[in-house]
Amino acid sequence: MDASLDTNVIIHLYTANLQSILFSRFNKLIVYEFIRNQELERHANAPVIAAFDQDVATGKIELVTDDSLRSIGMHNIFQNHVRELRRLFDGSDLGEVYAIALAKTLGCVSLVTDDIKERGPHYTLMRMQDSDVIPFAFYELLFLDYLEGKLTEQAVLDNFNAINELSQLNMGCSSKLKSFIRRFWHDPYTAREKAWITSFCTQNGISARNKLRALSTFLS
Repeated sequence: MDASLDTNVIIHLYTANLQSILFSRFNKLIVYEFIRNQELERHANAPVIAAFDQDVATGKIELVTDDSLRSIGMHNIFQNHVRELRRLFDGSDLGEVYAIALAKTLGCVSLVTDDIKERGPHYTLMRMQDSDVIPFAFYELLFLDYLEGKLTEQAVLDNFNAINELSQLNMGCSSKLKSFIRRFWHDPYTAREKAWITSFCTQNGISARNKLRALSTFLS
């Protein structure tokens, strides 16, 4: 599974030194050059930028430029997606628009973004019946890792708290777990969301009900 990254999740994960969550989940990670050259320069500190650049240099993340899109004949398609998304996400910043447009252009299944505000990209993409991009926030990646057995209950909470506190996100792990369960099981917004999590659990031999009950009890 490939993913396009938004600015905020890069900053949150690298600030907590938990960017490995991305590398263990996705086969390929792409970032549009505007996010690195404009958004990170404005909003990230020097250690975050240096760590991010190192991962680009070693090939863990692909930095996509306008020139590279032109070289594969996809730049006009990318710009068309940008125009459509700017109308859809009226008032959203360009980083969000570019991250989604890049995912759609290069066929990435996922967008990783911590912009979960109402009418933002995470909120809207979950509810779009015909969307070909599935959004994930950092805490959803933690819950997926837990379901696969990569993290214990304590590790989920420790990692969540590290990201939450260092980036001053003011979230609660228990409440986000409830949102995660509601999104994929109790009240999925689209059939695509339900189908995706069903396939994920089946392929990995996961008994989601038991695992999620255990995590919910622990967090309580």
